[in-house]
Amino acid sequence: MNFIRKNVTAGAVCTVAIVLALASSTPASATGAPFKHPGAIALDHDGHLWVANQDYFGITEIEASTGKFIRRIDARADGFLDPSGIAVSGNDVWVVSGSVTYQNGKSKYGRVTEIDATTGVVVRVINLKKHGFTGLSGVSADARHVWVTADGGEQVAELSSVTGKVLHAFHWRNSLVESSSIATYGGLVWIPNPEGPVGLVERSDATGKRIRTITPTAMVAPPDGGNKNRINMQPRFVAVDARFVWTGNDQGLSFKLGGGSVTQINAATGKVVRTVDTAADRFHANIQSIVSDGTHVWIVNGSVYTRGGRRGDSITELNALNGSLIRVVQLHDGIYSDPVGLVSNGVDVWVTDTAGGAIGIGSVIEFNAATSAVVRVIGHCCSGQ
Repeated sequence: MNFIRKNVTAGAVCTVAIVLALASSTPASATGAPFKHPGAIALDHDGHLWVANQDYFGITEIEASTGKFIRRIDARADGFLDPSGIAVSGNDVWVVSGSVTYQNGKSKYGRVTEIDATTGVVVRVINLKKHGFTGLSGVSADARHVWVTADGGEQVAELSSVTGKVLHAFHWRNSLVESSSIATYGGLVWIPNPEGPVGLVERSDATGKRIRTITPTAMVAPPDGGNKNRINMQPRFVAVDARFVWTGNDQGLSFKLGGGSVTQINAATGKVVRTVDTAADRFHANIQSIVSDGTHVWIVNGSVYTRGGRRGDSITELNALNGSLIRVVQLHDGIYSDPVGLVSNGVDVWVTDTAGGAIGIGSVIEFNAATSAVVRVIGHCCSGQ
């Protein structure tokens, strides 16, 4: 699973409004709301969506083609308190927990849970706290390995997807790094380091050995004018396709509130191709996740507050070949729209709205990838529809 941020060059801007009231076509599901502040989302090979609900609520499984509720797996009963990341590989669903924070600002929780995608049964729970990992934030999985990142430091764990055994536990010096995502593709692993000086680290999926370090930079003028200075773009999210690595950066090409950018990197050589930025903050502001299917790059822009009011709550679509802007999908301007996670099969796109829905505890918005037309809003009503 992959994630990124913003950047734009050529391409016409097409803003599409999505009205959540269109959810009347959503099929009925189980009694009660199917979500509680949904965040991370993944799609399995059977066409089922797996949604991580924050606030101790567990995992919700949805049939992607119909929006039908299948099951909800309780977090507290099955050991994955406050799920913060989710990834699917084969018949396994991997969930990381531990974004729970305490009064001292630290988390004491760090578990990885493996779920059978067919039955919903928990296969095993792996406690990474004994390896020094708490506050788990991101997960990526393939047929052999599961990679997990932890907030509050340059910490990455590599697990066997067969046995659940911890193969490598990497601890680096920078205690401020908060890698919000991690991506694996073709035997390689990419780890963003937004607060660290290194930018993006590429490692071998088989051995964990560092292959190269890529540091996206740009010359940026200070907000009060003067000479431009070279700055680190601070990549926080990462997505990978067959040709390129895409990073969602905290820093934009100018100093402005709610800025940000997307950097396109050649996956084979590690060379930066371009960094894309837009004039409108909401296009790539407060990025929450990024996905590339090799044709399109989808970026979730979270809520941003400025002097002029609230901006954000949108999805940006880029051309995965040249980074040009295709469109911006504005979800809505209500106070209950906070997009977080995104997944796409190339035909449809599903976005988790952590505070959406009629009662403000979350929904999943599905729209057509080609037209941006809303297909349905799952969990829009308090009855679970």
